[in-house]
Amino acid sequence: MQRFFLLLAFLLCTATATLAAKENRVALVIGNGKYSALPHLPNAESDARLMEKALSAAGFKTFPVIDGNRQQMVRAMRSFADALTPETNAVIYYAGHGIQFADENYLIPTDSQLTSSSDLPLEAFSLKMVTEQIERVRPRIAVFIVDACRNNPLETNRSAGAAANDGATRGLARATGPLGTFIAFATAPGKVATDGTKGNSPFTKALAELITAPGLPIEQVFKRVRERVVDETGGEQVPWDNSSLTKDFFFTEALPEEPKFSAEATQDAEAWQAAADEDNAASYKSYLATFPQGLFADIAEMRVEVLEEAKKPKEEEVATLAVDRSINAAEDLLMWNDIQAAGTAEQYRIYLEKFPEGVFAKLARLRLEDATKGSDETVPAISGRVTANYEEFSENPLYPEITDCDREAGHVQEIADPAVGVYFKQIKPETAVPACMAALKQYPDSFRILMNYGRAIDAAGRNAEAREIYRTGAAAGFPIAYRSLGDVYRDGRGIEKNLNEARYWYVLGAAKKNVFAEFNLALIYENGLGVSADPQKAAYWLWRAAKQGFAPAMEKLSAYYLDGKAVPKDVAQAEILLTGAAEMGHIYAELRLGDLYIDGSALKQNPAAGAEWIRRAARQGYNEAQFRLATLYLDGIGLKKDPAEALAWFTLAKANGVERAQENVATLSEKLGNKAVKKAEKFASSFQPIAVK
Repeated sequence: MQRFFLLLAFLLCTATATLAAKENRVALVIGNGKYSALPHLPNAESDARLMEKALSAAGFKTFPVIDGNRQQMVRAMRSFADALTPETNAVIYYAGHGIQFADENYLIPTDSQLTSSSDLPLEAFSLKMVTEQIERVRPRIAVFIVDACRNNPLETNRSAGAAANDGATRGLARATGPLGTFIAFATAPGKVATDGTKGNSPFTKALAELITAPGLPIEQVFKRVRERVVDETGGEQVPWDNSSLTKDFFFTEALPEEPKFSAEATQDAEAWQAAADEDNAASYKSYLATFPQGLFADIAEMRVEVLEEAKKPKEEEVATLAVDRSINAAEDLLMWNDIQAAGTAEQYRIYLEKFPEGVFAKLARLRLEDATKGSDETVPAISGRVTANYEEFSENPLYPEITDCDREAGHVQEIADPAVGVYFKQIKPETAVPACMAALKQYPDSFRILMNYGRAIDAAGRNAEAREIYRTGAAAGFPIAYRSLGDVYRDGRGIEKNLNEARYWYVLGAAKKNVFAEFNLALIYENGLGVSADPQKAAYWLWRAAKQGFAPAMEKLSAYYLDGKAVPKDVAQAEILLTGAAEMGHIYAELRLGDLYIDGSALKQNPAAGAEWIRRAARQGYNEAQFRLATLYLDGIGLKKDPAEALAWFTLAKANGVERAQENVATLSEKLGNKAVKKAEKFASSFQPIAVK
């Protein structure tokens, strides 16, 4: 019955994608450099032209404005707004002078006659006004990119008579937008960005290159931009962005709309689509009769269970359970909320007396057991206030903004920010648990933070308590909770391993497009874990996760396109997937792509590019890539032959567990002498990997 209520709690999404209409993509691109009364910006025009070229390559219809005066900018904005619909993915890019005044950002036309900040409302365009105008149309996604954080141009005019300090400040102000908005600045709020000395600003140059990189979610694009700009400017300029996106967006897709499987698999997908369109027990049973081991058999079986349970007569016991739940749910949660962070044994006893089968009953028993062993002050209680319907997730999944709890214990690829979070094995309980406790105190109504707290204590070994938190999340239809429960049963955290139970939870998560659930289902079918190995099922779930920009899935799926067993061989598609995953810093993709470029039998040979990808993986700390890079230096492939450099990387690889590097180290040490050996050992001992997320 618990599963019945759980499954009724969410609407199962259709597991196969249909061919959608071509995306409606439009972009307004403005580059203002030749000002009549303000300092010229030499690179604004070239920045805008570079961005227009990149956006056009990504399928955008562009509305370019170069050195636009006020009238030209108004006309362009009107034409742009007329092209917007609720299905539009819209981008506005601006390079030129920008001024912050009274926490408002203004974009400056070239004919502006500014002498003081009081002229701004008449002489310039408020960024807030622009975002509000776009919001009236409610496009699918609106992206605002502002490369305008130069020195305040009014500072130059002050010597000509303007007030010494009229309230305008350096840089631009922090900005946010309505739901479905992504705002990016070339540098952090209140800071100043460089115009660039090589024809383009470092921010726009990096962005233009990454817009055409395949398969990167928008959050990953701007994270990679931030890394490049920080590196180029020595940390002086740090790009900033703010997201309220709840839908996936890619400037450049990495995959077609649907995978091309065998003829039987295609029939399987078509039969599933027909069953899902009818969405009744008979249609799913018909599908299962034809394809008992089909791509979607797991989901079909669960759908049959849900629909048939829903049709069963409500016997007295079932009805009573439903009534009791509806009557007591709010009381249950309210009472739990009244138990303070330092909950006492008596409080837990009272809760259990009233709700022996309550949402938090098992958790309360665990706390009570802890409380009787020692001081009440040592009982690690949850201080979060949980609402009965968990409106926070359904209505505002981005609340709160990213916290240290997300950074320390959040799930990677989670909707709040796919570029933030850690893998479970990377969680450090000593910092994660306090960070999440602090976040719960600050945001007691955040369900996301509560799940992160569960992960933190799970990593600390408090598995049973974490499991109850995950179950609470699963009961509310929280996708990440499904995946977490799947991991619990897959790994046997505090309980016996159960791959069938793990698969059950992963299917629930995959139905809600959780990429980790999809990826883990793929691994189950790829390796035959508790089921018969099925390469086509594995490829399908990898495709689902890769379609959402999940780098590990992109890397693994590339192998399927290279060998052509589960899907038709497609070397070009494999290269696209590997390039996208490598751009996101996935070390296995970087090494694989590097080897393919060096080998030249599958992809067009490019030793220099191959060596660079392998170097990136090696710098991130991947020991196999360190060994491979050493061989490239030794043989002079893709880079200049350098035995001393080879010795350094072989020594590092050996220190990191690559045993076969021992022979190379011994041979080169004898050949190069003690000085080279000491230098290599110093390199290995002082090496610090460059972390990329």
